[in-house]
This record gives sequence, structure tokens and C-alpha cells, in this order.
Amino acid sequence: MTICFGLTKVDLSNRIMIDGKSDDYVMDENILYDSSGNLLESPSDSYWNEYNDIRQIKITWDESYLYVAVDASSWDNNVLLFIDIYDDYGIYDMGQLNAWQRSFKFYNFTPDFFVGNWDTNDIPQFWKVEEGGMMQVNQILTVETSATINTGNLSGAMEIKISWETLFFNSERTLQQYPNIKFLSVITGKDDHANGPDCAPDNLGGMANNSGQLVILDNYANVLIDENGDGNPDMDVAPQDRTTFYKKPPFDSEPLLIEKFVFLNGKTFAPLKNEEISFSLETNRNAEFNVEIFDLNGKFINHADSNDNVSLSWNWNGKNDNGSYVPFGIYILRLVAESGELSHKEAVVIIK
Repeated sequence: MTICFGLTKVDLSNRIMIDGKSDDYVMDENILYDSSGNLLESPSDSYWNEYNDIRQIKITWDESYLYVAVDASSWDNNVLLFIDIYDDYGIYDMGQLNAWQRSFKFYNFTPDFFVGNWDTNDIPQFWKVEEGGMMQVNQILTVETSATINTGNLSGAMEIKISWETLFFNSERTLQQYPNIKFLSVITGKDDHANGPDCAPDNLGGMANNSGQLVILDNYANVLIDENGDGNPDMDVAPQDRTTFYKKPPFDSEPLLIEKFVFLNGKTFAPLKNEEISFSLETNRNAEFNVEIFDLNGKFINHADSNDNVSLSWNWNGKNDNGSYVPFGIYILRLVAESGELSHKEAVVIIK
């Protein structure tokens, strides 16, 4: 038996063909397998059945190009691959894009590029986020792509071959400065502002069966391209060995929930007597929250102060954002997870 190792080489153009078929990749290039050959994610976990499912992401590279394939099926829907390199900009909310608007927000991950395809289309579109922005994307026509994701085809794939010059496009955005590339693929509905039933790797909160519901995408595969820091892609390495995850699958999805909300001294306080309201939050998984304060007319009053030494703990001294004490009455604390997947309101009372 011949064992084929998928090590990166100076030139892979004779082996990796961009033809919408991923059978020219080998096991070491399947990043949703571990080094022991264990599949890290179910290939049939889509809410919309096996005909709308992502099965595998395959990655390798040579001296000139990054090669990526997404094995997927799509029936009257779309397949997207997101690529995140830079940490100072990128897509936060797909619903705000000028193209491919979908009901996804990103957390822990702000893609700078994406590839989009729909079933029966054999030339996927490659898009680049406008540098420094998060809403404007521009299609790049010079990147080689191909797909065989046709309705009812359970063995289709989407392939892309991207030059390093396209990904690292100026002296401030080089491989030496940004040696890691993050990847995430997702199935989406065909209509604007739709979500999808499956992503790879799985996100922490899971997907939604309702195509109109907002979904937070917060997991990714992280591939180290340049470990030695010389500014060139490393050769003779297995991409699978270079892959880590924000959270490694398999795991059960866990929608963010508030398990306990505590007011340390009750919900009534007198700021003119130097009293403050103090409260804390316990959730079922790691999260960050912003806390805004409003009056009963919906007017913004202030942000609550976070206690840095205590996780998910805040206080408010009864003052507005100009530093003046607010009138006596009822005020609303609005807590919103930074991921966007959960919000919560509590009322407090200011007395004399």
C-alpha cells in the first residue's frame, strides 16, 4: 500500500488542479481530520439534510499560491468560505455588506476575504473587503476558482487558488506580520438576509433551522503558514499539523444563556447618599457584555462601569454620561453580549 503525504512543496501546480474536484488533496490536507485520522466534525449534521451540508475543508500551499477546497452539497442554496488574516478590520455583520447580504454576524473572527458559490454555478466569486472597512466588498476577477456543487450532487466541491500577493497586498500586510490564516465555511440560503443550516468548523452556539434567524459565527480553523518568521510560506510541512481551532470539534453546540443575575444590594438605591447599584452575571459559557442604561422613554443615559477584577460584574452611580445625577425614577439596564447572540433587560429604581 502506498501512503501519500500531503506536504507543502515549492510548486504544487502539477498535482492540485482547480477543477471543482478535491480528490487531488490527500489526508494531511484535510483540516477537519486530526493526525490520527479521526473526523473532527460530522459530515451530515446539517439542519437541511445531507444535500445542504459541508463535509470537509482541504488546504495546502506552495511558494506562489494558497489552495483551498470545500467539500459540500447545496440544493438551491449557497456555499461560502471566509478567510480572516488581519485583526484590525474585516466583516462584522454580513447583513450590512453591499453584496451577499446574509443573516450572519461574526465574533472572534472578522473575515477579510470570502468565496461565494451557488449550486449549478461552476465559477465561484472571490470577494475582498475594502481595506480598513467592514461593509464594502469588491469582487476580484483574477483569482482562479471552480466548483461542481450541483443540485443533488453529494460529492461536489468548491476550489480556489489564491496568490500570496492577493492575500498579502502591501508592505503593512505581509505574511511575516500575519503568519496565520483563519478559515470558516458555511451553507446559506439563496435569498438576501437568510442564514444557513451548517458551518465548518461548528460554531459555539450552533445553527438555526429557521432561515431568517440571526446566527453568530464564532469558531474557526487557524492555519499557521509561516512558523519561522521569514515572510515566506513554510515548505515540507503537513497543513493538518499546522491547524488549530478557536474551539476544537467535536463538541455539542451551546447557545449562550444567562444562568444567574445578581443584584448585590438590591435593585433600589439613592445616589445622592453615595449609594451605587452593583450587579453581576453568570453565563453558561465565556462571553463579554456591554451594559447600557436607558430611562423609560428609551433615552440613553450612560454605560455601567465594569469591574475589571471581577468577571461580568458592573456598577452604576446614578449619573448620566455628562456626570450629573439623574432624576428619581425607574431605569432600564440593557445587557447585550458582544457576540450579539443574547440581550437581557433589568429595571432598577433610584430614590431620594
